[in-house]
Amino acid sequence: MLSYQHEYHCGNHADVLKHAVLACALGALGRKPAPLRVLDGFAGSGTYDLFGPEASRHAEYKSGITRLLAAAERPGGVPAALTPYLDAVRAMNPDGRLRFYPGSPALALALLRPDDTVELLEQHPRSLRVLRAAVRGDRRAHVHDRDAYEGLPAVVPPKERRGLVLIDPSYEVKDEFKRVPQLLLDCHRRWPQGVYAIWYPLIRDPLAERFVGRIAATGLRRIWQAELAVGPKRAQGLWGSGMLVVNPPFGLDEALGPVLGCLHAVLAEQDAALPVARWLVPE
Repeated sequence: MLSYQHEYHCGNHADVLKHAVLACALGALGRKPAPLRVLDGFAGSGTYDLFGPEASRHAEYKSGITRLLAAAERPGGVPAALTPYLDAVRAMNPDGRLRFYPGSPALALALLRPDDTVELLEQHPRSLRVLRAAVRGDRRAHVHDRDAYEGLPAVVPPKERRGLVLIDPSYEVKDEFKRVPQLLLDCHRRWPQGVYAIWYPLIRDPLAERFVGRIAATGLRRIWQAELAVGPKRAQGLWGSGMLVVNPPFGLDEALGPVLGCLHAVLAEQDAALPVARWLVPE
């Protein structure tokens, strides 16, 4: 089973895909003036020091966010849809030297408006401590020492009735590949209009290989799939990842096609499969 302590992998290809999709989704939701709420079920530490002992051990960010930032500086650059995400990363590193990387809580707060809100659920003591420090002073952020599988269904729907739920566990525990589809259903029953963004890893494991099918079998409609392979299929370790977006906001599907093409060109090895950008389940 996957061993995925995020501090060791922050800024890698999986983060880049997840945060690119998240940024595009929040941008699409933000086109309407009404306030919205982001609910992050597995918030983690919020921000990450790429020079810290964990992140620097394998320096996976060098083949992830470092490459994408470099590509953005070249002629032709990257799709405009990636600009808010990359600007958020640059804002954390005002001297121009990449050292700090925003996790999904910090990225959401960087992209949201003054009247929007973020609910952050985390239980790991160390991550919770760092997370509280990272968002301290921002009145839009609310941190909960709470399990996502119990907590997310309890806090939806938000009073705004607009927003996004991010579900991105580490999948270190084997049964999470089965629990996540049920979590999605539990939340969707209470808030069928919500946008749900679900990250999943591409690894050599039967449960992982059946995960997308499990989501498709929930019976929910309007599920968009974005999948990025960076290495050969069924390679050892994490050879790619994907995002499933239920109820994608208007325009997200069109934006993600060029984004996936760019990420594949910048991050993938020559023998990696082509990216997936499609309706897994249409309306």
